[in-house]
Amino acid sequence: MEPPEPFDTATEILTKIQPGEYLEMLHRRVPYPLFDICTKLSLNHAVEEKGSTNYRIIIYFDDDVMTLKAEGVL
Repeated sequence: MEPPEPFDTATEILTKIQPGEYLEMLHRRVPYPLFDICTKLSLNHAVEEKGSTNYRIIIYFDDDVMTLKAEGVL
């Protein structure tokens, strides 16, 4: 996707996400502006670097952290 489509799509998903759900995305860079949205929506995020231009981002509710760890998502 070309900018700003990834940001807009992720923002739309995050405004509708419910406890027990999470957003997983692959991105070519760390999307810091998206993390500001996460903060406003009381969501947490984890970033895993898969290479210098390849990042895996998981956005989730704090109460779901143990479940996501048990499922191997985090």
